[in-house]
Amino acid sequence: MNVTHVYLFLYLVFIAFITWRSSRRESESDFMNRSKQLSGWETTWTTFASLLTGYNFVLGVTFAYLYGFWYLMGFLGAGSAFFVLYLLFKKQLTRLQNGYNLFSVGDYFEIRYAVASKIIVNLILCVALFLFLILQIYINTRLFSTLLGFDKLKTLFLTTGVVCAYLWIGGFKTSVRTDIFQGFLMLPIVLTVLVFPFHLTLRKMPAAFDPSQLGFAIGLALLQFLSLLAQAESFQRIFASKDSFALKKGLLWAFILVVLVSGSMAYLGINFRLGGSSIDPANLFMDGILPALPYWLSSLLVVSLIAAFMGTIDSSAFALGVLLTPARSRSSGRAVQQTRWFTLMGIVAAAVASLYLFSFLASVFALISLISIVGAALLLSLVFPSLDSVDINSFLLVGTAIYLAGLMLGWVTENPLTSLLPSAAGVLGLSIVKAFRRAASRPFRS
Repeated sequence: MNVTHVYLFLYLVFIAFITWRSSRRESESDFMNRSKQLSGWETTWTTFASLLTGYNFVLGVTFAYLYGFWYLMGFLGAGSAFFVLYLLFKKQLTRLQNGYNLFSVGDYFEIRYAVASKIIVNLILCVALFLFLILQIYINTRLFSTLLGFDKLKTLFLTTGVVCAYLWIGGFKTSVRTDIFQGFLMLPIVLTVLVFPFHLTLRKMPAAFDPSQLGFAIGLALLQFLSLLAQAESFQRIFASKDSFALKKGLLWAFILVVLVSGSMAYLGINFRLGGSSIDPANLFMDGILPALPYWLSSLLVVSLIAAFMGTIDSSAFALGVLLTPARSRSSGRAVQQTRWFTLMGIVAAAVASLYLFSFLASVFALISLISIVGAALLLSLVFPSLDSVDINSFLLVGTAIYLAGLMLGWVTENPLTSLLPSAAGVLGLSIVKAFRRAASRPFRS
């Protein structure tokens, strides 16, 4: 047993302890996220852990290496999304919490428009969450079977089995508590910036600002903005905040932590690029960063990655379980049991599907493109309050149809701008529907 295995064992012991403590005297409200009492501190760490996905570590280094400083545009999109989410709920959070039993962004669309809008949004989110689970489990299995020296199937059983166990026992409350612990474990990544030689000289800066990649930067910022507006996990935590002040504090500090950790990964990728490294960008994290770190730090970083994956798998899986649980069951004693089974089935199905995932980057952008449709719909509802259910449903349906066509015909690729095509088509479809309805409402004159 090496140092990495010792760190992993201690991590699993702490997770087991947190699950046991969180589940003691736990009520159905605690399990299902009905208590709505997350403090600003809890909102900070659970939002941070649920947003900073495991593939952000690997993908962040790769993209920063490929696109230089343009990759940092993603933080502009993330910060804008956090700001819009706070403005959205600043004056409405208390009213919505007291008047409605909200669990997801789909519930908000039902209040704002109608049940049909909620059904469409929830279907999109369920597919997106399932794809996200597949992607997370795929990367987790591939990465940790190499890092830990385990067989791929053993790694798959270990990670999914642990998540299934503590979600089955503790639900949302345990997910939040483990997020706090997992969030702390992600911070050591910042130490890696102190290890490598500094290559960010003024003379080399232009090499990391290639003008031909400006389109990528703009597309990445817009995708980050729209996708964060629609994340089911984020809305669960927003609706669980006890008041708007706790929400503001939580979103602000979560963004700072995301910038701190993800910014460190971006620095590493850019630094390797300016250092003249010839490493394959797809393998930069495995072949460039980990081998160059002190053994104790690389071992700790491996466990940090495991924590990042666990934190995102559990929040996504529980959000999927809640979305699949019928609304009529939420007010009955069947809600907890149904959510447990739907969460378990979602993880198991995603684990099986992850064995057949082939294109990582294409899968990432396909996923973000789908989530962005819901984010764009939410943004339209805020900017144009006169939109009704027919308008917003037209946008959602046209955007989804173009998304499916894009997947089959290859429109949605690794280029972020192509991932925005479904949302752009949805806006066009919405405009046509509004123009047609406006023309139909005018009195006919002979």
